[in-house]
Amino acid sequence: GRSRAAAAALEGKIYLMGGHLMGGHGASRKVEAFDPQAGAWAEVAPMLTGRQAAAAAVVGGRLFAIGGWRGGNDLSTVEAFDPQTGAWAAVAPMPMVRYGARAAVLDGKIYVVGGRDGTTRLATVEVYDPASNVWSQAPPMGTARGSMGVAALGGKIYVAGGHDGGDDLCSAEVFDPQ
Repeated sequence: GRSRAAAAALEGKIYLMGGHLMGGHGASRKVEAFDPQAGAWAEVAPMLTGRQAAAAAVVGGRLFAIGGWRGGNDLSTVEAFDPQTGAWAAVAPMPMVRYGARAAVLDGKIYVVGGRDGTTRLATVEVYDPASNVWSQAPPMGTARGSMGVAALGGKIYVAGGHDGGDDLCSAEVFDPQ
């Protein structure tokens, strides 16, 4: 088993990335894909960096592993898996480290929301444009939070629950890029 893994669906398969392997030490590079047609899991190429509590997103036919934590270090690094080549490649890192963040895709861009920077919960939101390989800043959330639910729906990003460093949250907020 493993905990703190990231997960996302790509081309009809569910990918489970990194995390903490039971009985192991540190953050794993292991990546497995579940094929519901075959009803089986299979290992694919490992990530370049072991990471747990990373964010995951799929855009442009690629799977992205974003930030996370590895052996006492919070990560800003990002890598992308191309199922056509079966390989991972580094892309531009985030401007800041974050783990326990969540990601959603809106208009072909990845929004990475909240999380922690090692000392505090974050309200900040960073946006990755895979076409230009550039990060930018979006307006921050009203509440700093990590480990929350995040989803894109109807051209907006919804954030619900999470933890603010002191309390579990039952609040929700929405970002409208228009």
